[in-house]
Amino acid sequence: MNLRLIPTDDIDQTLRIRRFFMAFFSYLMWMVLVGYCYYQGFFRMSLQNTIAWFSSVILMNIAFYITFRTGLNKHFKDPSLTMLQMLFGTFVAMVVTYYTDEVRGTLLLIYLVVFIFGVFRLQLRQFLILELYALTGYGYVILLLLANHPEKIDLNVEVLYWMVLAVVLSWFSAIGSYIKHLRSRLVKTNIELKKANDIIRQSAIIDDLTQVYNRRQMMKILQREKALADRGEPSFSLCIFDLDNFKQVNDTFGHLKGDMVLKTLVMAVKEDIREQDYIARYGGEEFVVIFAYPDLDDALVCANRIKELASNLRFKGLPGDFRITISMGVSRYHPAESIDALIGRADTALYRAKTTGKNRIEYETHACGKESIGLSMA
Repeated sequence: MNLRLIPTDDIDQTLRIRRFFMAFFSYLMWMVLVGYCYYQGFFRMSLQNTIAWFSSVILMNIAFYITFRTGLNKHFKDPSLTMLQMLFGTFVAMVVTYYTDEVRGTLLLIYLVVFIFGVFRLQLRQFLILELYALTGYGYVILLLLANHPEKIDLNVEVLYWMVLAVVLSWFSAIGSYIKHLRSRLVKTNIELKKANDIIRQSAIIDDLTQVYNRRQMMKILQREKALADRGEPSFSLCIFDLDNFKQVNDTFGHLKGDMVLKTLVMAVKEDIREQDYIARYGGEEFVVIFAYPDLDDALVCANRIKELASNLRFKGLPGDFRITISMGVSRYHPAESIDALIGRADTALYRAKTTGKNRIEYETHACGKESIGLSMA
């Protein structure tokens, strides 16, 4: 159970609770000022009622915190509860202005503090609703003062206060909604920028046609696997395979169908190999599979499975009897050999497979201080 005052497991909730605490500390700040007004005799509420009122404000904030902390706020249309919190803050401002006498005009600044928090979430329509609520509430405060404490009020001054408050809140609503609009545009721009960067990153490592790793990323993977093997980790095997007579496919059915054949084959191979194995486009109709098998025999079993898989594929839009075959060259990495040497051995094996009948697997073994030995597997 997470007992942190501000949780960190949900970024959105963390931000909402931090903003809540900003508002709560604003309440505490104004309570200190109201307490000072009471001490100076500017606040008409009795000490007992002042303490009770302070307690109710704190309890309301505790209720807001519990709502955030338990996640109940997520059931609201606005999980930040911005409008609800601002309505409560505006009501608190009304109470303060009603019970304050000589310095009432100064404490009208509370309204501005409340409106500042709307910059995070509110649109112009919501700002105007809140402004109407605040001005109506302050007008009601003036009427209550006229009815209950006429000696404490100068109507002309209060009307001026109301007009100034109306102008300032209208200006603040316009500016606040504009800032919210700019913030929304910035968020949208950042999202679009992130998507664009993701596309760029994908383009740097993914082949456009087949949607598997490209040659550049394949080399990076090989360098990483080589570094691991050189440090004593299990070795790996490299398989290069090539579609037999692929030019005839393009010449007979067109390049679009040829592209479809490549994509169908590659997706089938990608689904067949394990998560720890990799497939990449080496160039043209040649592809590379990196097997995370320390034993060459296991890699050959997997390569043979891929060869059989290719032979049994069906292709949409092509004749039902249309089939493809692939030739494969396999080599196992030996510590300290170069990537070029590894690829060269696999390429040599592939060439031998192509020149000795196709639709077969050839593999190269390497013994330190001896020439490579070519073996085959039809």
